[in-house]
Amino acid sequence: MKLRLPFMKIVPAYHVLDVPKFYTPSHVALSTLFMALLLVPMYTMAAGWFGFKVIVLLGLSCIVGITTELAGIFVTRKYTGYFGLTSWLLFPLMVPPGMELWMTASCLAMAIVICVVFFGGQGHHIFNAAVVAQVFTMINFTTRFGGSFVKPRFDFFSGFYSYSSLPETSATTLALVKSGKDIPGLELFLGPNVGFLSDAFPFMVIGLGTLYLLFGGVNRRTPLAFLSSLAVLSFAGHNFFPQSFPGVPQTMLPGSALFYAFFIFSDRWTSAKSDFGRIAAGITAALLMILMRSFSTHTEGVMFAALFTYAFSPLLDELGFRFSYRGLRKPALPKGQEP
Repeated sequence: MKLRLPFMKIVPAYHVLDVPKFYTPSHVALSTLFMALLLVPMYTMAAGWFGFKVIVLLGLSCIVGITTELAGIFVTRKYTGYFGLTSWLLFPLMVPPGMELWMTASCLAMAIVICVVFFGGQGHHIFNAAVVAQVFTMINFTTRFGGSFVKPRFDFFSGFYSYSSLPETSATTLALVKSGKDIPGLELFLGPNVGFLSDAFPFMVIGLGTLYLLFGGVNRRTPLAFLSSLAVLSFAGHNFFPQSFPGVPQTMLPGSALFYAFFIFSDRWTSAKSDFGRIAAGITAALLMILMRSFSTHTEGVMFAALFTYAFSPLLDELGFRFSYRGLRKPALPKGQEP
């Protein structure tokens, strides 16, 4: 059975597809190392303001990740040459700081099994394991997930001598903005904000994320399309429906929108492969995130928007192929004439 392509066989698709030519183990290792170096300041700030528990969770995340993936390789006898280190590094910043370690570790292991092992190994997956693990944690431990955020300590250095900051709260910065509290944009920009540790310091996420997009060899179209669409949609929504949509700073700075834009949507493994698909994915994710934040019971909706775009990326690529090769279709034959 021959595979039917949406374009002629003689036409190379490399100018439509973003072919990951750099995806050799050495280049992936360099890109991952660059991300790890960029995350060092974020983990340092998180530990200083919220306690060194996040460092413990980072080590546990790496242990669970490597153990689960090695077990999957042993059982399936399939090894692609890659490991999901980036997901292990990002996940500790994507869960409430007060959650028990066993909860987060078990959800990460389950996400790796379902998203990576079942799909044939790292590189064959279509969902980011860190995003799925975050959603699993939210679904399996709903009450604990919503009430285990912590407030920052009064001074930076005391966090290095404390396991975790207290007391726990459900009043995140994003929840306060969603409830109608007016928080100045500069205060949101500088932080520390209450929420996931990835949300605490937006200025740092913007600076480090920009370096990652410029020099990390990652997908740039989806993050740029997501951020620009988010700014346009929030500006329009706030002007027409100010009671339902907050302003641009109150939409982009609190919550995980910036972190997802720079470090999740930029992932080449799980991104759409065509230029059109990547831009459409960013616009779709921005629209879904704003709708979920404004009209759903969930305070944050960017993780569900990410899962939606992952699932529909093949369809977006198909549309991109058809649009790019619309002029290369075979001309229709006159009636009665056989090919």
